[in-house]
Amino acid sequence: MEYTELADYPLPAGRLTEWVPRVDDDRWVPDPRGLSFTHQDHCERSAPGSWIGTVFEIHRRYDVEAVRATIIAYMGRHEAFRTKVRRDEESGSWLRYTAPTDAVHVLDRAHTEPRTETQVFKHLHSWFGETVSPTAWPHFILATVEPDDAFRALSDGPGESFLLAFAADHSVMDAYSQIYAINEIDRLYAQALEGVDPELPEVGSYVDFSQSERALGDTLDSNHSAVRTWQDFLAVENGRFPGFPLPVAVDRPATDAPAAQSSISSWLLTSDQSDAFNSACRAAGYNMQAGILAALALTNTRLSGRTSLRTVMPMHTRDEQKWAASVGWYVGILPMEIQLGDARTFGEALESAAAAGTANKGLARMPYSKIAQILESTEIPRFVVSYIDLRFLPDAAQWQARKGRALRSNCHADDEVYFWVNRTLEGLNISARFPSSDVASTNVHRFITEFVSVLTAVIDSDTAADTVLTSLSQSVAVAAE
Repeated sequence: MEYTELADYPLPAGRLTEWVPRVDDDRWVPDPRGLSFTHQDHCERSAPGSWIGTVFEIHRRYDVEAVRATIIAYMGRHEAFRTKVRRDEESGSWLRYTAPTDAVHVLDRAHTEPRTETQVFKHLHSWFGETVSPTAWPHFILATVEPDDAFRALSDGPGESFLLAFAADHSVMDAYSQIYAINEIDRLYAQALEGVDPELPEVGSYVDFSQSERALGDTLDSNHSAVRTWQDFLAVENGRFPGFPLPVAVDRPATDAPAAQSSISSWLLTSDQSDAFNSACRAAGYNMQAGILAALALTNTRLSGRTSLRTVMPMHTRDEQKWAASVGWYVGILPMEIQLGDARTFGEALESAAAAGTANKGLARMPYSKIAQILESTEIPRFVVSYIDLRFLPDAAQWQARKGRALRSNCHADDEVYFWVNRTLEGLNISARFPSSDVASTNVHRFITEFVSVLTAVIDSDTAADTVLTSLSQSVAVAAE
């Protein structure tokens, strides 16, 4: 499973249909449940054209009414799709409105002429970017493509199949929601088309979760330990979030808008190599997340000479079973500072990385957006590292055959570097976005290359925990600004 931009996905040529949810005006009901602090902050600061989504193949015959029924059933299961917000002009407060399950209907807009691969991409890229917004409903739109005969012959795929792609606003969806959607939509389509029991779990409502997060956030004040922890973390760089440890800054006039970022996706390890690396971590008494963080910290030391890696790490907040498969934005962030000190071996780095994670355990549940209000900070993260193990999600073994991929829209920023490291049944993948400059591209690629060197050194060593990994590979150099 990769997490990339739509431009990197091999879209088919064929017949394109847009699917647009609708709710009549009189079916929206005022809802007293508050927005999560993350949702509110997103509404106030989200850039136009920002969205996340998913694309995958459904390996069954295409049926218009079955697609419609599937979308209605999917939105009926998840209240996040059936809620909208607006800002009161006088008070400035955000008001929520929610529609019942039976209020949703879905319009299909079929394009009469077949589209080439390029035309499909240009249309979806434009439509998704112009339509999806945190303050305009629907927050969730879809498209299907029935591949033409030439594409089917070249792809050597199933005789009956079609592509489904959707875009959603981040306020109603996170990475787990994007990936869960493949299994859930496919099963709901099988039910609509063939009457197959989807065997899906009951799910809670993200709107309820938002209300509980709001209540939790309202308990925070300047004396709370979570607030003090973040204050101390940000104070290291004069109130700013930590940046990528190597030069990436873009030299441009302050009056110019940030440029679109570059993006890559790369497979770091095979499945067998991932198992071997995990075994090395377990043998030392730690999990693979600690191993990934340790390897990143060692990479930083080898390239920058610094013994501390500072970053921000997203963590899911699905702390009850009812949230496990629920669609919503169940994500908090942790301040992460891995102090290697005199550590020279992988085992010593593992211990430091695990200690860094344990130090702030549970802090992700505290809404950072509320903490930022208390600290009067408008700064946003600059260097972010995410790690997710996706192997045990429903139907994960079928993602590769279905050509499933999580999507994100293009981002504009001059100093942000994001790493998404995902473990799947196929191996270990990294997706990244970073500034579009020669220095940034060179240093991000070299960081990833050295990261792989650290991982494979652990795998290839007979005594993984005792492997000395602080020395710099002779072939690696760092680009200067």
